[in-house]
Amino acid sequence: MKKNFLQSVFALSALSMTLMAAPAMVLAQSAHQPSSVVELYTSQGCSSCPPADRFLGELVQDKDILGLTFAVTYWDYIGWKDTFGSKDNDLRQVGYKQEFGSRYVYTPQMVIDGKDHKVGSDRSGVRSLIENSAGHAQQLPLTWTFSDNKLEVQLPAGEGEATIWLADIDRSNDVDIGRGENTGHKITYHNVVRKLRSLGNWNGNAKTIVLDLAEMRAMGRDGCALIIQKTGQGPIIAALNVEL
Repeated sequence: MKKNFLQSVFALSALSMTLMAAPAMVLAQSAHQPSSVVELYTSQGCSSCPPADRFLGELVQDKDILGLTFAVTYWDYIGWKDTFGSKDNDLRQVGYKQEFGSRYVYTPQMVIDGKDHKVGSDRSGVRSLIENSAGHAQQLPLTWTFSDNKLEVQLPAGEGEATIWLADIDRSNDVDIGRGENTGHKITYHNVVRKLRSLGNWNGNAKTIVLDLAEMRAMGRDGCALIIQKTGQGPIIAALNVEL
C-alpha cells in the first residue's frame, strides 16, 4: 500500500514538472523580422578581423539588426585553418564582389542589406549605412507560426523575384587561436553561419515555407535565419531571425 502511494506521488510530481516545463519549451523558440541585415565576412587567421568580430557582437544586441558571421577560407594558408570556414561563404562574398563591381574580396567586410559594404571595423561608416538602410529588410512583411518542430512562414504577394536563403546559426562560439596571425587569442564569434542553402525562389506570388527545426536542433544549432534576397544576390527585402 505504502509502495503504491509513493509511486502515485512520484508520478504526479513527474507530471507536474512536465506541465511546468512545457511553457518554457514554447517560450524558448521565437522569431522576429529585423529592420536590417549585416553580414560580416571574417577569418580566424586575419589579424585585422577581431575588432570587427567584437563590433558585430555589439550590433546583434539590437533586435532590429540581424548580424551574421560568414567565415571564409582564403586566409587558411597563412597558418591557421578557420574552424567555421566554408567555401560556400567564399562564393557568397565573391557574389557580392561581382554585384558591387569591386576589384577584390577582403576581410573584415560588412555587407548591409545586400546593398552596400564597409570595412567591418569602420564603426561610424557601418552605422551610417545601417541608419540609411533601416527598414530595407522589412519591405516584404512576413508572418509565421510555430508548431512543435515546424516553423511555417508566409510570404505575401508582391513585385519582383528573389532567392530564399536559410542559414543555420550558432549564436556564440569561443575559439582559442593556436597558430597564425591571431596566435594566443581567444575570440568570440556571434551568429556564426554553419550552413547556408537556397530554399528556392519567390516570384511575387504569395508563398508558404515550412521549416523543420528538429534537424537543426539535432546538429546543435540554436538559431536560424531566413533571408529573402533579390535575384542575383541583390538587395535583401526581408529576413527572419529565429531563436531555437
